[in-house]
Amino acid sequence: MDVSDPEFIAAGTAASIFCAVVVAVEIIWKPIRGFLHRHDPPLATKRDIDDLPRRVAEYFDGLAEAKNPVLRAAFEEGRRLQDEGYRAQSAEKHREAIDRFTRALALAETDSQRAALHILRGNSYESMSRYKEAQADYEEALKLAGRISTEQDAADARAVALGNLGIAYAERGDLEKAEEHHEQAVDIRRKMGNRLGEANQLSNLGCVYLRRGELGEAEDHFKKALSIHRKMANRLGEATSLGNLGNVHFQRGELDKAEEHHKKALKIDREISNRLGEAQDLGNLGNVYVLRGGPGELDKAEEHYKQALEIQGQIGDRLDEANQLGNLGVVYRRRGDLDKAEEHHKKALKIDREIGNRLGEAQQLDNLGNVHFQRGELDKAEEHHKQALNLSKEIGDRLDEAIALANLGLVYLRRGELGKAKDYLRQAQAIYQQIGAGGEGPDIVRQALEELERQQRERGE
Repeated sequence: MDVSDPEFIAAGTAASIFCAVVVAVEIIWKPIRGFLHRHDPPLATKRDIDDLPRRVAEYFDGLAEAKNPVLRAAFEEGRRLQDEGYRAQSAEKHREAIDRFTRALALAETDSQRAALHILRGNSYESMSRYKEAQADYEEALKLAGRISTEQDAADARAVALGNLGIAYAERGDLEKAEEHHEQAVDIRRKMGNRLGEANQLSNLGCVYLRRGELGEAEDHFKKALSIHRKMANRLGEATSLGNLGNVHFQRGELDKAEEHHKKALKIDREISNRLGEAQDLGNLGNVYVLRGGPGELDKAEEHYKQALEIQGQIGDRLDEANQLGNLGVVYRRRGDLDKAEEHHKKALKIDREIGNRLGEAQQLDNLGNVHFQRGELDKAEEHHKQALNLSKEIGDRLDEAIALANLGLVYLRRGELGKAKDYLRQAQAIYQQIGAGGEGPDIVRQALEELERQQRERGE
């Protein structure tokens, strides 16, 4: 590929990958992200063992049998409203549930009850993408868990609070804290003999590694989770793990294997009527078709993204709605429809900023930089890629850091600033090698460095 061709642009554009995080009464998220002409992952959800579309775990502590009838009624009403909110993806129902759980907290008599109610209220905040409020509730629950006298109840509350905190940190882009909390949660679940909880936390850890680009670690954790889910005949967990393994193959550039895994996941999700999972699988298949390239493949990608976007709009999933808008922007940019691409990336960026999704924000900034690059607006491209680079470093996302570095290197190469270009491209190449990333991004960097060396020879440098 000729790097003077505008399509050589990005070492990465954001098409989104879904990595499933798990609760059980824990969660499953599916990253989804952008690619430099690449794809990685933002968060997504699967349903828990109660067959409701939740992201996070629950802990009840016998609230349904509470002696105080007013407390019991507030809890039961809150649970009913929360379940309706999960089924309909209704923010209004979750707001009502939050009100009931707040009332119940004022009546709670034990630390165990208070921990349970903070977790439940945090779950509704999380479902509304109000991650700061969710995190505050989970942290309070974790403190209370340390004061619960019954060993089993204390372990349950602590594991749920830790796992849900890991999800909240991941959704806000703090991957180190996410890893720390999920590791503690999986350790507790193993000691308790809770196999489903263990599998869910293994998946959550795998998603953290996938987001970082640590593909070997991610694959190992997803395979362990898949084995547990199959032994337990848990089809939801099986679909989630298959999709996550598809994302590993995708990031390695093994597109046929990625497509195979995502199609298997899609088949299961449709059979069990998991609309969230179905939308995420459709988006992941779209990513495969984008990376394969060509007019026919881009048409297939657009079709799959639009199907996913329609489902996400119907269920009110704003995070994944932003992801699919960004993915469609990638398709339009690759076709050369830059105005339409910019429009979709700006819409995605607006949603990501509103819900505090810093990962998505970094990816859409990179995508907008790619649009400006393709127009020849190099100052604007540089500005957007620098913002993306700073955000990626802050949240510890090495893959997105490599993408932003590569994109900046391509800007400087286009300007003829060869020394600067080489520095940024080499930094990107080093990160790709460290994290074992494959696919289009590393290939673009390699070709750019070859072009740079050719230009240096022509200059006699």
